[in-house]
Amino acid sequence: MIRTNRREVLGTLGALPLLGVASCTPSNTKSQADVDVMTGPTIITTADQKEYGRLKVLDLNDPKVAAKQKQMPVGKIGNLNVGRLICGSNLISLNMHSRDLSYVKALATHYNTEERVLMTLKKCEEHGINTIVLKNHNFKRFRLSRYWDEWGGKMKWLADVITTDIDKYERLLVEHLELGADAAYLWGGASDTWYYQKKYDNIIKAFEIMKTYDIPVGICAHRLEPIMFSEKEGLKPDFYMITLHHDRYWSAHPRINRRFIEMYEANSPNHAEYHDNMFCHDPEKTIAFMENVNVPWIAFKVLAAGAIDTEDGLNYAFVNGADFVCLGMFDFQIEEDVELTRKAIAAAKNRKRAWIA
Repeated sequence: MIRTNRREVLGTLGALPLLGVASCTPSNTKSQADVDVMTGPTIITTADQKEYGRLKVLDLNDPKVAAKQKQMPVGKIGNLNVGRLICGSNLISLNMHSRDLSYVKALATHYNTEERVLMTLKKCEEHGINTIVLKNHNFKRFRLSRYWDEWGGKMKWLADVITTDIDKYERLLVEHLELGADAAYLWGGASDTWYYQKKYDNIIKAFEIMKTYDIPVGICAHRLEPIMFSEKEGLKPDFYMITLHHDRYWSAHPRINRRFIEMYEANSPNHAEYHDNMFCHDPEKTIAFMENVNVPWIAFKVLAAGAIDTEDGLNYAFVNGADFVCLGMFDFQIEEDVELTRKAIAAAKNRKRAWIA
């Protein structure tokens, strides 16, 4: 298998002009897919235009597609059957963690057009990724209801309810559910912040609000302490989402300089301090604690925002106890990431933490 150099590909794509479809020579006979290609997306290459047409009409019930999907290992989160590779939303919401690479957000914004996002969702499903993390503003920006209404999508989604105002929590949760969310979880930014501010009751209240609805419910955190608190309080969610990655990469700052709340403060210009580069302060502690937690675990930020090679990050997460991995992906990364996920799961068969889901 020839691996894609992701930064090189993105850099090349970013340098290409966005080709309007009017520059293409139409054929005399057009299928509906051809018409959509000619009028819908602003895409970069002729190959992309063909891929758009193929994906839009792709029947997810086709036996050949179903056979491909079944290659993805599946686990349970509540009553949901979830592929062990889950699509993250930061590359869609354009909340790009990129350390000191200031061009990344602008590049992703130009690349991930509305139609590109729809293509990404369909390609995920084609390869067995049946669940994605989404936020309500993803729907508003990219009109994602079209994916289910027009593209035949079946993708399940976990609602990431973004707020640190507990008084707004239920209203925002309901908005996500009305958009079609299949599950919801407490945003890691809220659990981290409330724990740091000693507003522990807000974690409990948000959990109790979610539990009043007939959905799987999770608790997310970038730090282990909110998860430890949830276990101590006996909250019993349907899943946890916790960051997990090692710190053997160049931009990782020394442990002695790591502070609980640093990712919510201004980035430091000092290389030895936080600069949007560290999401799992103490992986060994997280691994040891989660070994005895009988709740499905979705690990995220496993590549430390691209600082860790994909194969390395996936292997580290699964062998050290994660039941699922949430990974942000561009469309051209999906097939490779699925293959690496299958290999990482197979290689983790003798891990210490039992598969919970």
